[in-house]
This record gives sequence, C-alpha cells and structure tokens, in this order.
Amino acid sequence: MSIQVGWVNEQQNTVHIAFQRGWRWDHLDAAIQRADDLITSVPHTVHLLIDIRQAGGLPGDFITRAGDLFAQGEARSNEGRKVVIGAGPLIRAGYSAFLKVYGGQMKNRAFLFASSIEDAGRLLNGASY
Repeated sequence: MSIQVGWVNEQQNTVHIAFQRGWRWDHLDAAIQRADDLITSVPHTVHLLIDIRQAGGLPGDFITRAGDLFAQGEARSNEGRKVVIGAGPLIRAGYSAFLKVYGGQMKNRAFLFASSIEDAGRLLNGASY
C-alpha cells in the first residue's frame, strides 16, 4: 500500500501516516481506518503526523474529496493535534481556501504545518521523533 500507518513511539501517543508516490483514494480510506483503530485502542490523547513529503502530487479532486472526509463523523474524543509534514506554499494556500468553505465542519480537526518530522515534534510540546 502507498500509505503507511503506525505508532511513532513506545508511548503510543503519536500516529505517523506516511504517504508514498502513487497513493490512491482506497489507500487513504484504509489508512484512515487503521489510524482510527490505533487512536481508539488507547485511552490517552493521540496526535497525528501526516507526512506528505514523498506523496507526489495531490489528485485534482483533492479539495472535494477532503471536504467529503471531514463531513463524515466526528473526531475521536482522544484525537490530539494534527501536523502535516512537507506541505508547500500551494497546499497551505489551498488549506486556507478549504477552511473558508469547510471551516464550520473542522471542529477539533484543524491542522498545523511543519517542514520536517523534527519540526512536527517541536509543535507537539517539544517531543522528539
């Protein structure tokens, strides 16, 4: 599969979702289910690192599909911060536009951005990965 999902550390407080070139929507659906399974398997807060550095380009229908994903259900009660690693200026600008359209559905689902996994760790209260 072109999207890998797993724990970052032994404390099981951060899930790493790593996209690889060639990922498809069915891979994303499976990755979301795997991440949900990990998050709900523990009682404490779990942060998400969404690593798109090796993802290649985003599909043309990404904004529409992302809106559909956010419209589905609520964030998990123990879901922590979500950090996207490797988003360039175009993705960040797209996210700003996305917030204008879907911001009301983003309760507890906002994203932070980092250029590296080390920067992501700093955003998550000084953690190191």
